[in-house]
Amino acid sequence: MGVTTPVTLAALQDYFPDGAFVRRVWPLPEYGCVYVKNAKAASSTILLWLHRIHTGDHEANPGNIHRNHDLPRARQVGMNTVVRMLAGDAFRFSFVREPVRRFESAYLDRIVARRKPAWRGRVQQTLGLPVDPEHVPTFDQFVAALEALPPIELDPHWRPQHLNLMYGLVDLDFVGRLESFDTDLERVRLTVGLPPVPMQVRNAHPRKESLFDGRPDLLRRVRAVYARDFELYGYQG
Repeated sequence: MGVTTPVTLAALQDYFPDGAFVRRVWPLPEYGCVYVKNAKAASSTILLWLHRIHTGDHEANPGNIHRNHDLPRARQVGMNTVVRMLAGDAFRFSFVREPVRRFESAYLDRIVARRKPAWRGRVQQTLGLPVDPEHVPTFDQFVAALEALPPIELDPHWRPQHLNLMYGLVDLDFVGRLESFDTDLERVRLTVGLPPVPMQVRNAHPRKESLFDGRPDLLRRVRAVYARDFELYGYQG
């Protein structure tokens, strides 16, 4: 990719104005690799896989893997070490997903299905609507909220993936695809030299129908927001 901007802690944090940088990078110094988390692209499955590798407990199955895992945190490893790993001292990898499907999944999972729907209030606030977490914003409203903010300020679950992956700063060694997940994850394992452990898919809810069916207007608008993701990761726009 030819990254020329020096990787510094300040530059990394610029990609996460919500202050969540340390929750988006998961270093495994003992294996010389670091996972850059991309929400809504098999992140739950990958964290569980890494947790099993790190602990050696192949049957581990924490309820909320994003909170209940034993992976070393960035601050435990040391921020200077993490910066060096992201600058090239480790194998850096992540996964992406077809942008439209990812956006649709974010709406169904984070806006429609959540029992504690803080995300609903964020959408309503963005649109200048009364904040009522019990009211489910429509899909049209969700698209309007997507368009209303600068991409860097969007929630990581529906923010453009190249921003989550810090494109232009961090030169990832491998970006796998959800659509070829098993093959690509095995490629990561073999490249890094990770031990084989059982992989358990988390939060996979395949759908045949789409919320965009019969709505080419919405589809065009969403594709426009994610145009850079389509370009960078080889998806058809």
